[in-house]
Amino acid sequence: MSKYNRTKLLPYGLRFIQGVVRGNTRFEIKGASFGVTQVTDNDVINVGKLPNIVGSIPIVAIDDDSLASQGVLGIELSFTQKSTGINHDVTLWDVQINGQQERDNQERPIAYTIAQQPESLTLSDPSFEFRLMVYVQVGDTDKVTINVNQDGMESRVEHARDFNRLVNSIAEGYIEVDLKDHNGNQVYDSNHKIVRVKRTVVNTDKSLSILGRAADAKKVGEVLGAIDSQLRTLDQLLHTNYSTALDLQDVKNIAAANTDINNRQDGKINGLTIKTNEIESGVISNTRAIRILSHDGTSLATHANATVIGRTEYIKTDSTLSDYGAVANAGKVGEAIKQAFLILNAPIAQLVAGYNSLQSNQAIVDLTNQVLALKDQNEAAEHTIQTLKKSVEISSAESQKDNLDALHDSGRYYLGNAMGYNDAVLEVDALGNTNKVMQYIFDAGNNQDRSQRRIGTKSDSSYSWSEWNDEY
Repeated sequence: MSKYNRTKLLPYGLRFIQGVVRGNTRFEIKGASFGVTQVTDNDVINVGKLPNIVGSIPIVAIDDDSLASQGVLGIELSFTQKSTGINHDVTLWDVQINGQQERDNQERPIAYTIAQQPESLTLSDPSFEFRLMVYVQVGDTDKVTINVNQDGMESRVEHARDFNRLVNSIAEGYIEVDLKDHNGNQVYDSNHKIVRVKRTVVNTDKSLSILGRAADAKKVGEVLGAIDSQLRTLDQLLHTNYSTALDLQDVKNIAAANTDINNRQDGKINGLTIKTNEIESGVISNTRAIRILSHDGTSLATHANATVIGRTEYIKTDSTLSDYGAVANAGKVGEAIKQAFLILNAPIAQLVAGYNSLQSNQAIVDLTNQVLALKDQNEAAEHTIQTLKKSVEISSAESQKDNLDALHDSGRYYLGNAMGYNDAVLEVDALGNTNKVMQYIFDAGNNQDRSQRRIGTKSDSSYSWSEWNDEY
């Protein structure tokens, strides 16, 4: 960690402060200079200033009034690539404060500080910022002004805020920009405020025909949906429309030809799979690690001094393939294409296997009869399924499993673990036009024993319950 010695006055600084103490002068602290080679106090005192100045730095802030009553001013300097203008990595060894006395047209060196452990300024991190607070004893703070210049300066917290705003804009798919007219002039509204508009970060292509443009997710989803519908229709046609020997022979020939094509396609698909795996291993995962900063701009760390890292999404992707303006999720597109291929490939493979076994017209007749029989069985099964669905409609009543008296309306109720059953079902039926209802409780499994039952008799708006009697 960087560490600097206490600030010491130079001859001009002592002269300025003596004038302030006597009450016959004022002065202004204008800015600072810095050096990049190690020096001693004697090196500085001998020449009355830093001997190795390489650049200047503006003052970006002053300390609060906590030390002003003691005649001390706190001056804050911000060292960044922009404020220092460095074009190579440097080590910051010493800093000098410059001031100007009233009625004097020239800045003078008034104070300096030397590093015990210097700070390194690097070009590799454009967002890096080092802030140094220098305290100068001036005697009467009311007679000293400080020239603070915040133009172009950005603190670490401000940089993090601007960076997060940029990342959020990218994730949302657009960023705000100033509106300009055709001559490049800024446009203002009637209240003289800058007019800003939203511009998309990624230009998506709804036509799916522009090279280098990201495919629009919703359009991709619509196209794949249309392909899926056509393939399913083709699947049904392949299974139902070829009923004659001639049709079957034609399909057999087509299937055989498609087998050769599929073999070649499989080779290409395997090659594409290898290439895809190679590409996937090097594709950016669409996340960026960022350091989490506290309100004062320092990095947050764990108890083990590990930096706290967060992740943010750069580009907004859409895995539902239904969002205009978003980028189609590659995985979802790949899955849809793969599913479309399987839908087409599976019926062709089945037809090839079936038709290759056909040896005579009798085999064709047998196959036709089997298809018709399966059709009848399917229709019967569908009817049975619909009947069962209607008969097993059950309402969930697990919350009432310990209060069966409350379940007196006709119907079926699922109770879960109740009355010794793992999947208990309670069935309630009215007894004719009487004021009585009957409850059956049984297991929802195959052994539906309905021997456990009881009778409820309605009186006014409530029911009284009794065990089953044979006379009912």
